[in-house]
Amino acid sequence: MLLLSASQHRRWFICRTAQHFSTSTGLSARSVLARDWINESLYDPSHGYFNRPASPVGQLPDPVQFSQLSGQQAYLQHLRLWYDTLKVSWLTPAEIFQPHYGRAIATSITKKHPEKQPLNIIEVGGGSGRLAKDILDSLQQYWPSCYRHTSYTSLEISPHLASAQAEMVLRDCRHTACYKVLQQDAICSSLWDTVDQQPCVIILMELLDNLPHDKVWRHSPDSDWREIWIQAADPSQGLQRPKEVLRPVSDPLIWACLAAAQDLQQDRPSTSWLHAMMDWVLSSVSPGGDASSQSLWLPTRCLHLLQRICRARPNHLLIAADFDELPDVALPGRGAPLVASTVDGHTTDHASYLVPQGTADIFFPTDFKLLHHLHHLAHQGETQGQIMKTRAFMEQHADLNATRTQSGYNPLLEDFANTSFYLGSTDYP
Repeated sequence: MLLLSASQHRRWFICRTAQHFSTSTGLSARSVLARDWINESLYDPSHGYFNRPASPVGQLPDPVQFSQLSGQQAYLQHLRLWYDTLKVSWLTPAEIFQPHYGRAIATSITKKHPEKQPLNIIEVGGGSGRLAKDILDSLQQYWPSCYRHTSYTSLEISPHLASAQAEMVLRDCRHTACYKVLQQDAICSSLWDTVDQQPCVIILMELLDNLPHDKVWRHSPDSDWREIWIQAADPSQGLQRPKEVLRPVSDPLIWACLAAAQDLQQDRPSTSWLHAMMDWVLSSVSPGGDASSQSLWLPTRCLHLLQRICRARPNHLLIAADFDELPDVALPGRGAPLVASTVDGHTTDHASYLVPQGTADIFFPTDFKLLHHLHHLAHQGETQGQIMKTRAFMEQHADLNATRTQSGYNPLLEDFANTSFYLGSTDYP
């Protein structure tokens, strides 16, 4: 199947480091964990990739008329035209498939939520606000009794995106009574300062891939894992570029993620010899360059966010969607990110994440089985989780006729084939 490359499908979310990890002095002459290096590379207010003047996320002025497109090639050409016109790196699925994508999310929520109970929705990283608008529009049109008891909060750290979300959702004054934007760090948000036992829906769309990860390494399967720290460049000490430094694992989030990943690996059925060999090849190569060594990327910032959510909103339904695999990743290690920069419409992939800070997007595939495991770990109790490919989710909840082209090709089902949904619940009704 012909798809736009992952470099053409960029995601947008800003999630700053928690206050006790962050610093106002930058990274010069310091060693920091890999996640903090990546966090500053992406989200630093002065030089972070996502705080550049031009936003990587785009908005389409009008919905795509899929019934007027002849087929797959016409769809791809239509998208390429808008990418070139808007000069952006990423159009979200909610944007491309407006309003149908948001309506499908609304449908899935109403199937699980009792109609006459208050519906509290929190979206982390609302982008342009398109998803929030389409969800609220759908609730108002198709489930008015549910809409009357709905509150919708968007958490967004970027002042520009927070303003864009408010403008998008409140443009015609339809949702002023139920919608608000909080310009806050998702992990440090005041929303999590008090415990609320009321049912709540948490939405994480294209969020997990840009949450900073940590990297661990070991020399062989019989040796201990080491956590990776980054030593910033210091020309006065003869260090012209940042470099990785190995230390014994001591960080609590790394310990927790590593234990969860290893537990999950033991629970998985044995793979074929070929798959086992491919896993080993993809995870090989390390700071020492030994072909027998292994490296692993861990979603530590994701676990931190899940811990905050589960403590403050123990009775929740979590809806997350993201990339479950990425093509053409040049970095070694299982779960390694794709690192790419876009200049004047031309995208360059990099073989290292230690590029000059703020010059490249760094985004990760999501291991959805590990996500479910981490959700269970963060909740410290029973959780129910369902993992579905995006196609399966949309077949259950979307109006497929609305996105079908003349040839029968349906991009809502067939594009973004490397994405999945996770629906996880705790004590949600």
